[in-house]
Amino acid sequence: MSSNTQILYIKNMVCPRCKLAVKNLLSEMGCVVLAVELGQVVIKSTNIPVLPEIASKLRTMGFDLLSTPKAKLVERIKILLIYNIYFQSRGVTSSHLQNYLELATNLDYQLLNSQFNSIYKISIKKYWDILRFERAKELLSYNEKAPEEITRQLGYLSSRDLEDTFKKRLNLSIEEFIYHKDNYRLPLDKLLQINI
Repeated sequence: MSSNTQILYIKNMVCPRCKLAVKNLLSEMGCVVLAVELGQVVIKSTNIPVLPEIASKLRTMGFDLLSTPKAKLVERIKILLIYNIYFQSRGVTSSHLQNYLELATNLDYQLLNSQFNSIYKISIKKYWDILRFERAKELLSYNEKAPEEITRQLGYLSSRDLEDTFKKRLNLSIEEFIYHKDNYRLPLDKLLQINI
């Protein structure tokens, strides 16, 4: 990588609109954006703004610039799970979660879980469950897929397992959720700030 090219690791880039917002912001600051992925951006410029200035502008939009290896790793775990659940046709199952993350990071799951837990005070598995439930709520609110299809797509054990999750977390059946005026959805960047 040349001296005027830099990779920025950014917290809370969780969707395509986030990527566009960050790309536009950095372009306005005079950076040439070479690549944008969930959680990271490659920029090039003969005059790259100082990192504190970039960090400050990102914070005004709800993002944070990550600098420590631990923070970058934990954000990568989040992005891998979000990508799998939201942007692939079939999510990982509970039994494959460990293998998926170990293969994607080339690190031991216990280390990953320990690092994640040290920052967010919950396990990767619990975050994955929260994230998967949010996706189920989203898909059901669109009313385009049957609960059975959502069950398969998100790796729930059965339709009953998904139904039980709705009863436990919202005290609603899936049918009640679909027809309720409030869809109870939460923004992805706020999921780790709540205690579910």
